[in-house]
Amino acid sequence: MTIAILAALIAALTGGLVTLVEGGRGTAAIKTGALTFTGALPLFIAIMAAMGVVGS
Repeated sequence: MTIAILAALIAALTGGLVTLVEGGRGTAAIKTGALTFTGALPLFIAIMAAMGVVGS
């Protein structure tokens, strides 16, 4: 579970940085990061559960 959270945080950080690099404002970067995190976390948990890494 911790690995999925860390992976989702990395995806959120990357999404926020891409927004800043493209000339977006700080608030847009935070919003993009939050949306990326909420979208990525369930996906990573589902993938890891299917692989047998999470939840035994």
